[in-house]
Amino acid sequence: MQTLAAVRAGKPVFDKLTTCSDLMLPVLDQTSRAAKVDATVLITGESGTGKELIGEAIHANSPRRNCPLVVVNMAAVPENLIESELFGHVAGAFTGSTGKRIGRFEAAQGGTIVIDEIGDLALECQAKLLRVLENHCVTPVGSNEDRSLDVRVIAATNRSLVKMVRDGEFREELYYRLNVVAINLPPLRDRPEDVEPLVHRFLDEFAEAYDQPRPEPDRDLMTFLQTYHWPGNIRQLRNCVESMFVLADSPTLTVKDLPDMVGRQPKREADPFEVPEGLTLEDVERAVIQQTLDRWRGNRTRAAKTLGISVRTLQRRLKHWQNGYH
Repeated sequence: MQTLAAVRAGKPVFDKLTTCSDLMLPVLDQTSRAAKVDATVLITGESGTGKELIGEAIHANSPRRNCPLVVVNMAAVPENLIESELFGHVAGAFTGSTGKRIGRFEAAQGGTIVIDEIGDLALECQAKLLRVLENHCVTPVGSNEDRSLDVRVIAATNRSLVKMVRDGEFREELYYRLNVVAINLPPLRDRPEDVEPLVHRFLDEFAEAYDQPRPEPDRDLMTFLQTYHWPGNIRQLRNCVESMFVLADSPTLTVKDLPDMVGRQPKREADPFEVPEGLTLEDVERAVIQQTLDRWRGNRTRAAKTLGISVRTLQRRLKHWQNGYH
């Protein structure tokens, strides 16, 4: 498990994961603990938050790390081919099947299978997946032969399986079978402090991949990126940075280099600042400082940087108010 100091420093954790957000500490702790055991894991979170990376991190730090890791996205597999994709088929099992094919479960033998977008799995296939989880064996399509499995299962979804169970769209028994270790990823908009280290990591990656000089984002651009709402989360941020890297004409990236995939207005659009009648300058100062602390979830170092003051000055103002100012 990474220390709080290491996480806040934005150091990579679990190889591909970079974060400096306190909100990610429970996620990292749960990922570390899950890697040590063989329990089934259910990873939830909005699209683009890095669910697949968490699954990869669990496998890479588990006793199964030297065996296969197989990732399958249910949303990308046609419904009529899902059963064959997961469990395989024998020759002649259906029209067009001229030979046998092992499924993703058998391909992961001894290792881990990550089933992404598990909420898109049809009810009929849910029943067959439940049988695999309960009996640790798989039956290829068109075969009567059960094949033993030794596979660790990690499922991921951006949908509410609880609501799907309630609506009759997801089997309750399968939900409980999958939801042994639950890991929920917060959206990027709730952890703006992660934007800067992610941007720098992506720029490093693209500079190496494209063998080109690494540009630097200016402060206005970074402020925009930190305040944008990122509906596509980390995946959208990465695509945005790649677009700027490829198309920018200057070694310094600015707001003008932003692609059309993001707007030109940040998330927090403030109304013209008006001071309510009767407030003193100190009242206004206190309100601004408190709002900034709330934005950074109490992190005084980041709040002070945003306000353009030293941490010592911030602490002095807070102490002043705590000691009796009303």
